Amino acid sequence: MKRKEFIVGLDVGTTKVSVIVAEAGENGVELISIGNALSRGIKKGAVININDTANSIKKAISEAELTGGINIKAVYAGLSEGYISSISSHGVIAVNGKEIGYRDIEGAVEAAKAIAIPVDREVLHVISTGFTIDGQNGINDPTGMAGVRLEANVQIVTAALGAVQNLIKSCQSAGIEVIGVVFNPVASASAILMEDEKDVGVGIVDIGGGTTDIALYHEGSLCYTSVLPVGGNNFTNDVAIGLRMQTGEAESIKKKYGCALLSMIDPNEEIEITYAGNKPSKYIPRQHLIEILQPRAEELFILVKKEITKSGYYGSLASGVVLTGGVSLMSGIELIAENILELPVRVGAPKHIRGLAKIISNPIYAAGVGLVLYGVNDTLIEKKRLNGSNIFGGMIDKVYNFSSNVKTLINKKFKI
Repeated sequence: MKRKEFIVGLDVGTTKVSVIVAEAGENGVELISIGNALSRGIKKGAVININDTANSIKKAISEAELTGGINIKAVYAGLSEGYISSISSHGVIAVNGKEIGYRDIEGAVEAAKAIAIPVDREVLHVISTGFTIDGQNGINDPTGMAGVRLEANVQIVTAALGAVQNLIKSCQSAGIEVIGVVFNPVASASAILMEDEKDVGVGIVDIGGGTTDIALYHEGSLCYTSVLPVGGNNFTNDVAIGLRMQTGEAESIKKKYGCALLSMIDPNEEIEITYAGNKPSKYIPRQHLIEILQPRAEELFILVKKEITKSGYYGSLASGVVLTGGVSLMSGIELIAENILELPVRVGAPKHIRGLAKIISNPIYAAGVGLVLYGVNDTLIEKKRLNGSNIFGGMIDKVYNFSSNVKTLINKKFKI
């Protein structure tokens, strides 16, 4: 009996830990199970307590194992901490007029990544943004072409070394091996973006609990990354202070009645505020809540616009911006983003995966589903390398993870 092959994505966020398990087969990628747990030991995307984080990971893993009837041994883990950045680089090799093969392409990419990286930084991704042969640029796949000089242009995404190591240690403490660490928006891109969006220019704005991750794409490739230390928890804290309640109560009120635009609600509407313990509930105008949330939403997207403008790609985002993450579910957030960014905006939910569609078609699972799809393509690339075939044929095949700390020698499949 043929053994099944599973890929597992682990999204360790500031407010929740999600585990997505999927089976990759001839008919595509099919969701097998999901596990969720409240996140402990994470602040603004970074591990601050390994034991607490490990316990949260264990709970999410156990739920996914129970619902899927499987045993999870290794994962692709998502990272979203405040010190992720990217730089452009290029490398050149001589090909002496012969037909260019994948080893030549890998050599050019290796030359491009041979730059000085600070000792406190870890390379997460080296992403191809195009090739040049004898001065002819704009080449996405040089396989089979001939020339004398091959140049590779790449985007190198780096993270704080400690953040990567602490995430890996947390997984290991939970009894899980890490196959690869992936910057969350890079993963989300494969779950929510369309090819033509990436070609003409698009941005992902992933608003998580502790951070807002930004990834910009142009001409089919990643061109800029950034992380802002602001997220859904800032909205919750504002509500807790403004309405004088505990953060748990504030989170519940935000999710139930939250809206980013005052003009979208009935000024006469009242909402019930319930408190923990014996404190009696009360009714307040809903606009009091929105008057707290709207300024925070405006501030967030002003920061996002400044970051996109700083990147130099603001005018290149013809497809606008795709919002994802928990805050993207808030009513009115799409409109306020369009008003401030002055770009087309849509909310992105995961695609390209079958099974439990009603559950998985939610922006909060974009990173988790993206990690699975990243893992599927990573496995396919490895198989193509072993077979000596072209590894540059597809959209996600352009993404490489060269991190020495992240790559392990274990099998990249979980077999039952």
